[in-house]
Amino acid sequence: MIQRIQTVYLALLVISLGLAFIFPFSTFPFNGDVLVLDAFGMSQKVPSVSVWFPYYVVLALSMGIGIITISQFKNRKKQLNLGKANYLIILITLIFIFIDSDKIADGIGTMETNITYGVGMFSPVAALVFQFLANRGIKADEKLIKSMDRLR
Repeated sequence: MIQRIQTVYLALLVISLGLAFIFPFSTFPFNGDVLVLDAFGMSQKVPSVSVWFPYYVVLALSMGIGIITISQFKNRKKQLNLGKANYLIILITLIFIFIDSDKIADGIGTMETNITYGVGMFSPVAALVFQFLANRGIKADEKLIKSMDRLR
């Protein structure tokens, strides 16, 4: 059913990943200017730094998996497997965001204390939490259905 709590968590997951498209992941001071890393790459081209991971593709994929997971409410096993895959995709994306932020800081020669992390950096973290909570709700539903089957 669509009114379950995991549907709310999955909707919040999609919204939080959508925020990653709007807000930057991190900003770096560079020669009196500010470099911005967001879902679409760097704001300016710097010869010593390159970002090769396509964040916008992976974030859109995670949002799509979240929407598909919402629509699979009749098949809880498939919903749980999609949730596990999405959890892994979000986690890998988050790792690459941190790696790229560190690589950019090293490439432009700025101190790591000068990096400012934006809302875009924390929205995949929130999405990870929402995916965990949704998976927990799906497992609870599966457990409830199995206990009801035993009573028959």
